[in-house]
Formats: sequence, C-alpha cells, structure tokens
Amino acid sequence: MSTVKKGFANVHGWAFREDKDIGYAPYFQKTLSYRVKRKLATNVVVTGEAGIGKSYLATDICRVVDRRFDMPQVVFTYSGYLDLTLTLKKGRSIAFDEPSYAMGKRDWYKDLNKALVQTMESSRFKVHPMFIPIINQSLLDKTIRSYLIQFQIIMTDRGKATVYRILPSQFTDKIYRRFFCQLKYHLFDSHLCKRDSCLDCRKLHKKNAKDKYVCNLFRGRYEHKKESIQDVRYRTAKDKAQKREMRELSFGQVYDILAKKVETLRGLDEKVSVGKIMKEFYLGRSLAYTMKELLDELVVKKKAEA
Repeated sequence: MSTVKKGFANVHGWAFREDKDIGYAPYFQKTLSYRVKRKLATNVVVTGEAGIGKSYLATDICRVVDRRFDMPQVVFTYSGYLDLTLTLKKGRSIAFDEPSYAMGKRDWYKDLNKALVQTMESSRFKVHPMFIPIINQSLLDKTIRSYLIQFQIIMTDRGKATVYRILPSQFTDKIYRRFFCQLKYHLFDSHLCKRDSCLDCRKLHKKNAKDKYVCNLFRGRYEHKKESIQDVRYRTAKDKAQKREMRELSFGQVYDILAKKVETLRGLDEKVSVGKIMKEFYLGRSLAYTMKELLDELVVKKKAEA
C-alpha cells in the first residue's frame, strides 16, 4: 500500500484524516471493505434533497471501496445493472443512480426493486456493493427499505452526511435505525478542478456534433454520461406523450395536424409516405392509409390552385 502522511489512514490508496483520540477515523469505509471481504450483502441508500450531491458522494465512496471503480460501473437501467452482475468480478462496486427528472419514477422503482432482489439472491456468488442515490427512502418499496438495505446515508449538506445502520428485528416486524457515524467528504479531484459543479462547464456541453467532450475528471465524465442518458429519456418521454395525445384526438383534428406538415411527409416520389405518417404520428396502418389518400388529394389540389 502507498504511504500517507502522519495523522492519515490509508484506505485502498486514499488518504483519510485519522485521530483516534477524538474518534475521527474512516470507520464507515473500513466497515464496507470488511463486509465485502466477508462476502456479506452491502446495499447502501443515499438520501437527500435534489442537487445536494448524493450521486457524487455515492460514487466517491464506490471509488474508495473499489479502487478500480470507473464510469461503466455507474448504471441508470435495470439492463445495465444485470450486465454488470454478469461481467464484474467479485467485490466490484455498482452505483445504480436515479435518472432524476428523465425517467418515469414508477418505471425506475420497478427496475430498482428487481435489481435489489437480484443483488440479494446473488450475494452468495457475486459480491457487488451497491449504492443507490434517491431523494427519499420512503419512495422505495417497504420490503426493500426494511430488509434489503444495510445502511442509509442521509445527506445534510454537500459532502456532509449521517450514516445509519438498518437492522430488522428477528422476532417482530420492527425495523431499527441506529446511528453509525458521521461522514465528511471533500469533493474528489478538487485539486484538479476548482468548480463545485460541472453543469455550467463549457467542456460538458457540445456546441455541435463535431465538438469533442474533453474533460477526463470522474465527475465530469459522470455528468456527461448522465446528460446523454437523460436526453434519450426526454426524447422517449416526448414520443410517448405524442402517441398518447394522438390517440385522444378526433379524426378531423388528426387530419388538420397532418395537413399542416404535409410537405415533410412526402417521399422521393412526391407522394405522401404511409411509413412517415405511422412513424412520426404513431397512427395505425389503416388510419395512416386513409390519411395518405386525403393528403394526396390535398397536394394535388394545392398544385392545381398554384
């Protein structure tokens, strides 16, 4: 292990201030490492208001517990989680991050429930400490937050949090939450970048398709990955909303919408494309063919008038 200054403890290569006389030590990090070594299930939920730094804290702890932790181990979907459980070696950490504001909360909860069950079922074979940033633990399924989570970290400020050990009674249905320790984290890589947020950094946002993302800091790469995931989800949510709205419109209202965009629906043969109508406006084949005939008549009429 690498050497560190006097008064600091070395945890997997990271230096933590330590003063045993006043009880100042990386107790939580060492406990997590001990549980991983003993092949014990280690699921940690990080709660707190939006924008307080839950994801940063979760991924920073992952980097301490798993020295080789990197961006591919941050997932936003159930399929991404399952892929990691199949490919990661024992003891490697996973951050199952909430895709805040981008994905329907109900869908994400279903995925998270499945992920946690998979974690518990596979804990005998593959030990993957999992960290879940979420606004409030009450949003989790009752069984999960009571029986499948071992620690809860409650964020009180950026880099500051209180850790509680969750212990279900073996005789009753009571759940005990016992104070475990206080956490105080400085922003990782702060010596490389003085910004406390990447959101207003010009390196994060591309001006056009030719621009390249150039920041190599972990938190910068995290924000870039999350932004790309959110963009995809925003577009998906938009498509779903449009599809639902089109179903609620009358025949005449649908025709009026298509008539305004008839030029964009024409193919190479200058005729209205059924495929474009179905793809862009989510209409069934029968209705799409009916609309095509009406729009073709409209195009002919416009040409005659011109």
